[in-house]
Amino acid sequence: MTRILSTVVIAILLAGCSSTASRMAECEAQGVSKDTCYLTEQNRQTAIYAAAEKQALENAAKQYAQSARLGVPVVAPLRQTVQHAQVAKSKTLQARIAGIDIKISPDIKQGYIEQTAAALTEENQYAQVYQKGVFTAIWYRQKHKIVLLRDGQIVGTAKG
Repeated sequence: MTRILSTVVIAILLAGCSSTASRMAECEAQGVSKDTCYLTEQNRQTAIYAAAEKQALENAAKQYAQSARLGVPVVAPLRQTVQHAQVAKSKTLQARIAGIDIKISPDIKQGYIEQTAAALTEENQYAQVYQKGVFTAIWYRQKHKIVLLRDGQIVGTAKG
């Protein structure tokens, strides 16, 4: 009896869960294009991550306030440090392609498209790929070339 009850409870709990693949298949079955379904899924995941980050920040603020009330130090006191050498600045590549500003710092793996941080989505010995929304910027190491794509279509290239 207990085994049947636990099986029913697990089945009920898992009924609401769905995988990315099943949501994509369901979306495509409704006649929506694969690209639109993919973007919808990406937006869904971004919303989930944003909600989790917001909750983590709220929890940290509560913990900080509680520690301050109890007189417990949250962080260790800062120590005086001495700088012995200058930090080398990374090389920043800038380009403007079809009115879109692109800024890439390959040494520190940071990219900006339209002054907004772009995610490093792929890197290999030949290139680094940065993506922000519908834009993708590819920096080719050997050719020192930046290629900008919008929705997978080449918008233009620039020497970087």
